[in-house]
Amino acid sequence: MRVALRLTTVVLLVLSLGLHWALLQTVAWTGMVIAYSRDGSVRQAVARTFDGEHPCPLCKVIQQGREEERQQQQDAPVKSAKPLLMAVVWQAPEFDFRCPGVPVRPPARSLSPRVEPPPKPHPRSASLVASAVA
Repeated sequence: MRVALRLTTVVLLVLSLGLHWALLQTVAWTGMVIAYSRDGSVRQAVARTFDGEHPCPLCKVIQQGREEERQQQQDAPVKSAKPLLMAVVWQAPEFDFRCPGVPVRPPARSLSPRVEPPPKPHPRSASLVASAVA
């Protein structure tokens, strides 16, 4: 599923950028170089391919397709709208450090400090208990 989604995305991106014409033109030029090199040297084949005087049928189709795309783009209605001005407006956040109206009660005066002594015998630490048992 991911592979199909990625492939679809790549194909749509290639088509939207017009790279399909470049790919087709590369295929046409490669075929022309191969075809022309049968009759002469590779140097002559490359010269005939790129001189513009000997287009192959695929080159003619590519040229016609590009022209049709340009016509469609020129014929498309141009929307005349006001330019869109975009700006980032930063505004400092407002903090309210005032305490809400909840009153704080004073400590109760009826509490008295603890008066009873700690239990006897005093608790021993865990290391002393472990060494005494061993």
